[in-house]
Amino acid sequence: MEEKTIEKVNQKLFYKKLDNGLEIFMLPNNNIKNVYATFTTKYGSVHDEFVPLGENKMLTVPKGIAHFLEHKMFEQEDGVDPFTFFSKSGTDCNAHTTLKHTTYEFMGPNNFVENIGYLLDFVQELYLTDENVDSEKGIIEQELKMYMDDPIFVLYDGIKNNVFEKSPFKYPIGGTIQSIYKINRAYLTKCYNTFYNPSNMFVVITGNFDPEITLDIITKNQEGKEFKKLDGIKIKEYKEPDKVVKDYEEVSKNVDNNKFAYAIKLNLNKFNNMDEKKRNFYLSLSVESQFDSLSEFYEKMIEKNYLTDPIEFERIITDTHMVIVLLGETNYPKELFAEIDNKFKNIEITMEDFELAKKSMISSYIKRFDNIFALNDYVINEVINFNKYEGNDLDFINSLNYDELKKVSKKIDPSNKSILLVKPHKDNSNEEEK
Repeated sequence: MEEKTIEKVNQKLFYKKLDNGLEIFMLPNNNIKNVYATFTTKYGSVHDEFVPLGENKMLTVPKGIAHFLEHKMFEQEDGVDPFTFFSKSGTDCNAHTTLKHTTYEFMGPNNFVENIGYLLDFVQELYLTDENVDSEKGIIEQELKMYMDDPIFVLYDGIKNNVFEKSPFKYPIGGTIQSIYKINRAYLTKCYNTFYNPSNMFVVITGNFDPEITLDIITKNQEGKEFKKLDGIKIKEYKEPDKVVKDYEEVSKNVDNNKFAYAIKLNLNKFNNMDEKKRNFYLSLSVESQFDSLSEFYEKMIEKNYLTDPIEFERIITDTHMVIVLLGETNYPKELFAEIDNKFKNIEITMEDFELAKKSMISSYIKRFDNIFALNDYVINEVINFNKYEGNDLDFINSLNYDELKKVSKKIDPSNKSILLVKPHKDNSNEEEK
């Protein structure tokens, strides 16, 4: 087992890759009582076209199948679901599916030895019948309908669909009502056998636990199981155009005020093979420094009543593109969008902005180690996005360069954008016609 001391935070990082390929990241903190364990597969909603384990032809599966499979993992053959098991020790458990990964988790200080073994066991044992697959479809249909009524989900899923043409990033994580009724036991089994292989998975544990004992538990648990060898997973590559699919769209929903998503689509090849983590930071800083709640732009928009609340930011990163999304509310959409266009064409980042951003990163870096949930989540995202976590954030922060930042900011092109406006229904809007 590798052991490393993370600089300036008195934190140990323990790492081990088992013979079956499972990676284990452990960051113990004995100054707190709680413990948080996650078990993640590098399998999300975008992985819908791939070569299944043991086969040689590309398979296309229905949209939303990763999320569907997450649901089915909580149904066990012995009839005792994980929620019931964990609750006996006062432990919470949950799971979630994203574009790029699916994570199973438990949190609680009691019965850690039993709980970590059970987490591995229930995720590594699939129980499917035609009946329990069919019964899940109605449950997920109701969940999807709930999301369809949520304006935030409408904005997020809608803007992705309007930005991407070919990439599976365009589709909702949960799929559609039509697609989930195409899911069957055979599809689920192929996805599970391929993506839930230990060599495509990793464990992250943060909080109060003993790493030596924990590694021994996990190692023995895995030695008692057999898995087929997986030499990588071939996933279909998409030639995504640089142009957005739809420049502008308006939809009506049951909302009180206009809500918007303003997205810019950037080809990552324009950044001259720059280190991807650096590039992502520079792009994010370039945008957030211009539009966040401390910016002159925000103060100006509030004074004009163009904005009602601070803008929120999202990034969607594929192999070839980054989409930067601004989300917010506005009383004057036409005027606000013109102001945003102008600001993107005239991005100005001072050395002071840059130094403040670095100080903020260092502060966040230090605080993260006092929050076992934030730390665990950060490690997961690092592994998913960069295939590693080494705890060397300070080295990264110190490597950032103001001149590089300015070069990156000049390459942000707002001409290739998509705007989605969610407006109130006419019968419940008091807004004057403009």
